[in-house]
Amino acid sequence: MPDLLDNTVFSGFLLIAAGCTLAVQSGCNANMTKFGGRSFSALLSFTFGTLCCLIFFGIDVSALHTPLPTEMIKAAPGYAWIGGICGFFYVMSNIFSIPRLGAGTTLSLFVCAQVITACLIDNWGLVGVEQRAYTTWRILASLGIVFCVGVITRF
Repeated sequence: MPDLLDNTVFSGFLLIAAGCTLAVQSGCNANMTKFGGRSFSALLSFTFGTLCCLIFFGIDVSALHTPLPTEMIKAAPGYAWIGGICGFFYVMSNIFSIPRLGAGTTLSLFVCAQVITACLIDNWGLVGVEQRAYTTWRILASLGIVFCVGVITRF
C-alpha cells in the first residue's frame, strides 16, 4: 500500500488545512488572553499541543511502526533542536499582536515574512534543506506578497 504522505495532492490538502488552523489558533489564543492572561494562554496552547504530539507519537510508533529515536539523535545539529522555541515565539507574537492589529494583518505579515525567509533558507541551503535559487520569479512573487500585505494592512 503506498504511503498517503507521498501523495502530492494529499500533502497540499494538509498544508491548506494547517494554514486555516493557524488562523483559527491565533484568534483562539488571543481570545483566551482576555480570560486567563497572556502567559496562561500560551501555556494552555502548548499543553494541548504537547498532548496531541504525545498521542501522535504513540500512534506513529505503535501503529505505523516508526522506529524510536536511537543514539543517533545526539548527532543532530544544534539548529534541529530549536523548533519548539520558534513555535513559542510564533504563539507569543500572535497573542501580543492580534488584539492590536487583527487576525488578517497579523497573519498576512506572518505569511509574508515566512515566505521570504523560506526563500532565503532555500537560496543558501540553510538548516539542512536542499538549496534552491531565489530566482527572479521568486523575488517578484515575494514582492507581490509584500504588496498584498500592504493592501490587507491598509484596508
